[in-house]
Amino acid sequence: MAFARLAFRVLLILLILLVLLGLLLPSSTAVERSIVIQAPADRIFPHLNGMQAFQAWSPWSKIDPATHYEFSGPEQGAGSRMTWQSGDNEVGRGTQEIVASDPDRRVDMQLEFGDKGNGSATFLLEPAAQGTRVRWQFRTEFGWDLLGRYVGLMLDGMIGVAYDKGLKDLKALVEQASSGA
Repeated sequence: MAFARLAFRVLLILLILLVLLGLLLPSSTAVERSIVIQAPADRIFPHLNGMQAFQAWSPWSKIDPATHYEFSGPEQGAGSRMTWQSGDNEVGRGTQEIVASDPDRRVDMQLEFGDKGNGSATFLLEPAAQGTRVRWQFRTEFGWDLLGRYVGLMLDGMIGVAYDKGLKDLKALVEQASSGA
């Protein structure tokens, strides 16, 4: 009986510590990756400004070939929308929609991942010495979701690798098309 009370107290203290620590964690997180592509912004922008064009180099499109995609809205610009459903947890299900587009400079997207939360992504195109720097940013808010705050600590490692791969695939796609190959 004494052991059960001790075990209960230890578990209660651990639970309280986890909650308190969770409250101290950041309520939002951001991930960013960038790459320089040897092409002008006007050659890169169309690959970012439409969901079907994005799908051609997206790092998640190759994970589960059985993923079901639906596209709606305009082909390019604000309102271009993609919905996906996959049995693979790494891909999951959700929607992604372009909410703002500034030609050859910026594309803003809103993402919904079902019960896994929401976020926003931005592509920024900036002049660089050897072409154009493309910055891919992701931001999400956790609010009072303490489990989400713990996940936020690992988010850079979870999607940063995919962002790096996607940007490399975008670079290869654009530079190959620019070279006339």
